[in-house]
Amino acid sequence: MKLQQNEIVSLDEHSIPILLPHPTFKVSELLKAIITKIINTDNICTNAANSKRRHHQEIHEWWDEGIDCEVLTCDGKGWQKGKVRLALEFIPDEPEVEEISVSNQLFLPESPLDDLRQMMNDNS
Repeated sequence: MKLQQNEIVSLDEHSIPILLPHPTFKVSELLKAIITKIINTDNICTNAANSKRRHHQEIHEWWDEGIDCEVLTCDGKGWQKGKVRLALEFIPDEPEVEEISVSNQLFLPESPLDDLRQMMNDNS
């Protein structure tokens, strides 16, 4: 299920907050935090070895396993338990369809019975 930007996510209370300091947020807020994290990658590269290992585990959870959470969707079904996971999606451009101009004349396919009809007409 693709979440909309105005939907609310509440992470499991035991999850490690790597992107946001609070466990409940709008999807749009998470997207802004991801962009900020990407911009500030220099800070991640200069961390100590233990900190880097911790970040690696957190990134693995966000990208591969997913983080336990609940989502409050806009459809009125209440909170739904599950996992939230980050993914990078590629959507290829649709190939352009060439328009073939057809004359105003309609071409009807020839029927295999046309020959038989012609023979019957000739005999009458």
